[in-house]
Amino acid sequence: MDNLLQLSYLGKTNFIVAIKALALLANENELVTSNALTEKLGIESSFIRKVLAKLMEENIVEGFGGRYGGYKLLVNPKETTLYDIYIAIAKDAHPNELANQINDMDQIIFEIMLESQKKIKEVLSKYSINDISKGKHN
Repeated sequence: MDNLLQLSYLGKTNFIVAIKALALLANENELVTSNALTEKLGIESSFIRKVLAKLMEENIVEGFGGRYGGYKLLVNPKETTLYDIYIAIAKDAHPNELANQINDMDQIIFEIMLESQKKIKEVLSKYSINDISKGKHN
């Protein structure tokens, strides 16, 4: 049961699309268009652009509009971990507006989620964009 992973969960999430797009950008010396990313990833260009816009806000990717536009990686793929990407994508994803509505059960769940977040950080920090682009694991 520990190894049960629902692959649908790994589908079209912002985090997974970000990792895949960055891995592709890491292997390119030229600008990569959203259409090229769409072809390679099999994901709608509007969704890819939305994810890359978030990465542009975090200065991980630079985008250029126009006929000869596209995207390029701004960070070093060997030094940028999957946890860095996770934080960039998750940042501001959960507004704190509901903080005053948390009850005791919510607090327990929150503490459990914080504990799991530490494990997520531990694992994702071991791998870089470069590892993914080169097909490396462990």
